[in-house]
Amino acid sequence: MNHKKLFLAGVLCLTLLGSAVARAEEESGSAAFWEKTKVTGSIDVNYNYNFNRPANAGGGAVNQYRVFDTNTNTFNVGLMELAIENTPTDWATLRTDLDFGHDTVFYHAAGLGTTEFFDLQQAYVALKAPIGSGLTFKIGKFVTMHGNEVIEAAANSNISRGLLFDYAIPFTHTGIMGSYAFTDWLTLDLGVVNGWNNVVDNNNGKSVHGQFTIKPLENLTWILGGTVGPETAGSDGKVRALIDTTLSYAPTDQWNFAINYDWGRDSGLVGHAGAADWQGLAGYVNWKPFDKFGLSARGEYFRDDVGFAGPTNIALPAVASKHIYEGTLTTHWYLADGLDLRFEFRHDQGNKASFLKNGGTAKKYQDTLASQLVYSF
Repeated sequence: MNHKKLFLAGVLCLTLLGSAVARAEEESGSAAFWEKTKVTGSIDVNYNYNFNRPANAGGGAVNQYRVFDTNTNTFNVGLMELAIENTPTDWATLRTDLDFGHDTVFYHAAGLGTTEFFDLQQAYVALKAPIGSGLTFKIGKFVTMHGNEVIEAAANSNISRGLLFDYAIPFTHTGIMGSYAFTDWLTLDLGVVNGWNNVVDNNNGKSVHGQFTIKPLENLTWILGGTVGPETAGSDGKVRALIDTTLSYAPTDQWNFAINYDWGRDSGLVGHAGAADWQGLAGYVNWKPFDKFGLSARGEYFRDDVGFAGPTNIALPAVASKHIYEGTLTTHWYLADGLDLRFEFRHDQGNKASFLKNGGTAKKYQDTLASQLVYSF
């Protein structure tokens, strides 16, 4: 199915939804549905330039070790998202996130159909049971809890996504999650999901997915979580495990700091006899000295023991770097409420020559410049 058919299908779905809502309003004689509905969203457009000047063969993936910003010397509509959240009662919430744009192909879940420029990022029902402080269940498709970065550009501090977001953690899950706050400072999320980035499971096993959220201070948050379960197609005995932890600290309204660490292991990667390990560490600093200006910095290290868990250069598989470092500096110009103009410089460094240059040769590093305009509502 091409993207035109998908777009028409999306328009048809929204039309049918609108018709159903209109009928419901006519039957009830009120606009109760919209009174209990919140609509949010964002859109980002961007441009990326790579100083290595790798060949751009029809918009192919030419920026190595990247997700989303893979194309160089190209203008992109990154992501346009429309999130609809309806709360018919105080114990039930329905949420749907519709995504359009260039980025969707990178995080589209397996089993949701082959699509281009469209993704159903989230679609779930949340139910709250009157047990203690309130036990909430989320059933359906939802984004992962892991990592310090997210899919939407508007909710990130940098234009490019980091190495840990790209390669260390999943994007989405499909299953059931429960959440319970034991105290004001301790919350547990725990559930069973199909696995990593799949709507239809590829084996008979399931993965356990969960995390603790600990807030010892109002401005200090520690998150410790993980996912474990079989992820190899047709095999229930080969397990993938992930440990993810993030510590964030916001001492003032102007400053925000975060550290994110991930460790993973997979015993079922195709082409590798033993277990493959990967791990990475990322640090973030955000500074907003003025209402109209801010700075964001990120530094990362990512290690992939065998070159399977992380990216392997398609053109140069024999020299794919197993140790990658990156440093990123992003400026923010807040033009209006919800409107953020960003400029970014990023340096990637590998232990081997796995960053393509023009002509097909490679070097151990790449430098990129990017600009992005983000609007969120």
